[in-house]
Amino acid sequence: MEPPSTSPPTTMDQILAAEQDKWLADAKAAVKQQAFYMKKAIDEDNLRDVFKYSSAMLGELRTSLLSPQKYYELYMRAFDELRGLEMFFEEQRGKGHTASELYELVQHAGNVLPRLYLLVTVGSVFIRSHESSIKSLLKDLVEMCGGIQHPVRGLFLRTYLTQTSREGLNLIECKVDEESSTGDAVEFVLQNFTEMNKLWVRMKHQGPVRERGKREKERKELRDLVGKNLVILSSMEDVGVEMYGEIVLPRILEQVVNCKDELAQNYLMDCIIQVFPDEFHIKTMETFVEGCGNLHQDTNVAQILCGLIKRLSNFMENEPETSSGLFEEHQTFERLLDPATKISEKVGSQAAASIYAAILDFAVKTSEGKALGRVDQVLSKCAEALKTADVTSQASRTLKSILTTPLDSYAITDLLDLKSYPDVMQLLSPQMQNAVAVDIIEKILKKGTIIPNVKKVASLFDFISTIVEDIKSEEDEDDVDEEEIEEEQNLVARLVHQMKSEDESIDESFAILKLAKERFEKGGPLRVKHTLPTVVFDVLQLVKRDDDEERCEKMLKFLHSVIEVISEVPEPEKAFKLYLECILVADMKKLENSAYDFATAAFDIYENGIPDQKAQVEALKMLIGCLSSCSNFGEDNFDALSSAATKWSIKLLKKSDQCVSVFSCAHLFNIADEGNSEKVMVCLKRALTAAKQAQGMAKSSRGELGPVELFIAILNKYLFFFDKQEGEALIKAEDVQNLLDLVSNETSSLTTSGAEGNDRALKFYHNTLRHIMSQKEKFPEKYSALSLKS
Repeated sequence: MEPPSTSPPTTMDQILAAEQDKWLADAKAAVKQQAFYMKKAIDEDNLRDVFKYSSAMLGELRTSLLSPQKYYELYMRAFDELRGLEMFFEEQRGKGHTASELYELVQHAGNVLPRLYLLVTVGSVFIRSHESSIKSLLKDLVEMCGGIQHPVRGLFLRTYLTQTSREGLNLIECKVDEESSTGDAVEFVLQNFTEMNKLWVRMKHQGPVRERGKREKERKELRDLVGKNLVILSSMEDVGVEMYGEIVLPRILEQVVNCKDELAQNYLMDCIIQVFPDEFHIKTMETFVEGCGNLHQDTNVAQILCGLIKRLSNFMENEPETSSGLFEEHQTFERLLDPATKISEKVGSQAAASIYAAILDFAVKTSEGKALGRVDQVLSKCAEALKTADVTSQASRTLKSILTTPLDSYAITDLLDLKSYPDVMQLLSPQMQNAVAVDIIEKILKKGTIIPNVKKVASLFDFISTIVEDIKSEEDEDDVDEEEIEEEQNLVARLVHQMKSEDESIDESFAILKLAKERFEKGGPLRVKHTLPTVVFDVLQLVKRDDDEERCEKMLKFLHSVIEVISEVPEPEKAFKLYLECILVADMKKLENSAYDFATAAFDIYENGIPDQKAQVEALKMLIGCLSSCSNFGEDNFDALSSAATKWSIKLLKKSDQCVSVFSCAHLFNIADEGNSEKVMVCLKRALTAAKQAQGMAKSSRGELGPVELFIAILNKYLFFFDKQEGEALIKAEDVQNLLDLVSNETSSLTTSGAEGNDRALKFYHNTLRHIMSQKEKFPEKYSALSLKS
């Protein structure tokens, strides 16, 4: 292992650090040496030499070479020696020297700094002697310490004064000295605090500008020396809330404001918050907040106010019974909100948002029955303060937390009464607004919350308008993320199911859905295609359980207008399917006119809105299936619809599609009716003709019915109607046998093929044969004429 490097330091910081260590070591050695001689003089009871060597020892504290951190180490070394010196002075009082004598003698020391350290040391003995009033001695000491104006040396001298004067302050509090009062003790601490703060602030202006950052760092290292005075004040038992409000706080704030230094103000205001009791803050709220308004423009006023509010909120959590009464008695919320609002107008958007976030949290935790009203007040003030501000991204995140905090504390239905909630949302970027809206919807869905009336639903739409309404300009269309919109709108569509009357009132629920339609229409094509279908299905549910025919017709008419909007998006296939759903419900309610209107609308979309051939085939299949499920159309209307379906089936381009669609149309006609029976037969014969035409063409593409399968399918239709009919009025056994022979011949060549399509056709054929054999056993007379080839 190589020995450690002994090379000299290379960087400037390393050089300075090495110099500091050397200077400190030299100063400590000098203190140690002079302390040795001082102790020797103490042992010899040589008062003159004690003064001489102690003064020389303390003279090392006159150095200006050390950084504050290194100076502190030197100070502590000297402080340890001063404790022994103080004991020596105490002993001298028992040997014929009075404290006043010692106090006079020590003032003859040559240098100011050592003299003042010795004066403070003797002064602590003088205070205990009761030879003079404590008030006079403390005043004398605190004033004489003003002789040191060097910031670092002065701060440590006064720190020593603070440490040695604690006993005198205790004596005053214990009423030992009749000439001194608590007010005198408070005055001493306040005066010392004021002078220490001035010295601390003066450090900022010393040295070259380029070292400003270094000096600020050094000042931070010394801040606790100044704050110690406030700790002493807070620990004085006789400093009650009245004295604090009338004397202590105003004097502290006066010095904090007048120093006009952001570092000092940030630290000392936080000190006030942390060291004094909660009750003091509650009862002096206006004074403190007013002081915040007078701080330097670079001071973080928001952080200070938030610190105070957090302290009070913690007080509520830790002592709810005590704090609740105090907050209400002293109107803490009101006395906090109004002045904080004035301050928020002078600071940036992030600082203002932080203030309102803290006040909102305070209102939520402390207001009980008045909470929602107070939350709305905070939101209103926040929106007003920031409506013309340049809201930064950081401020937006804070505002988002303002909006989500109530979501975690109150029921959504209660929050919908907050009139200013949407106003605050408008301050956010569109992306952030979307995030809050999604949070609201997800909480409603997760908890299964019902939004029970039109007023609440209207408020909810105001809250989530950013993802319901289309607010983007045309020039932003290229930036639209359709997948993101679809995801959001699927959430909104699920939300519609939560918008309904709690007492199942159809009128109220319908009014809610009408409002939903109005708001969704503002969402533009990308949104309504996802949201409006949900409105259709929910209205259909209302129609199904409603016994009022007039109201049902009114709701169905409304649905017609909703689906028209969807079709114009354009989403013709989706609109087509919705019309079919409406046909079925209208038919179920025996509302023929409404059902017929929906059917004609569906045919119109089929004819003019679905150009794709494959989609047309599927649409026609669904339409035929829908009509075949209806049972309450009049003869004329149904005949018109079924004829139209047959006509469009015949017009299909591919013969295979035409065949399937036409034989499906056969189900639209009642075989018990003689006129319709003929139409069934016409459909079946047309299908057979189309199948034969398809046979003469090229094989159909994979997945479609081939010619052989078409014949088998037609055979099954013949068998279906043959099974249902009474006698042979419609289909004769001879017709079925002819078709059966045709299929048998067609399939005979497929037995050894092994191709996928052939296997499917053969399976279809064998299942058909099994059905025929089963029917022959059940109805031998009817099926006796049918002969099956082996």
